[in-house]
Amino acid sequence: VTNLALNKPATADSSCNANEGPGKAVNGSVSGGNSDKWCSGGASKFLQVDLGASHPISSFTLRNAGAGGESATWDTRDYDLQVSNDGSTWTTVVQARGNTADVSSHSVSTSGRYVRLNVITPTQTTDNAARIYELEVYGT
Repeated sequence: VTNLALNKPATADSSCNANEGPGKAVNGSVSGGNSDKWCSGGASKFLQVDLGASHPISSFTLRNAGAGGESATWDTRDYDLQVSNDGSTWTTVVQARGNTADVSSHSVSTSGRYVRLNVITPTQTTDNAARIYELEVYGT
């Protein structure tokens, strides 16, 4: 089982600044401190990864703000994980609500070429920025 998203092309709705682009969420690292994350303050926050081909997917791991050394109150609270074969028709495979974990893992049995993280409630507080240190997609 490998991280299919590692160093794959990633896009997002926006970035908080040039140092916090979507590629930082698939670089395999959380050790770069506050600059080693994707951050978005956009109205509809999403992070999308092109796995290059359709793959069977067995689990997702999301490394939130606390995993990168930031306040756990900034951990992503509510989000959906979706898969697609064409990048336009999406199937929701995980609906996470009320998450408080620094690292969230979700087992699934699905497949797809594209993976999308839709952030619904970015933090435990009223802070409006989503902070994702790593989106890992495991499969074969």
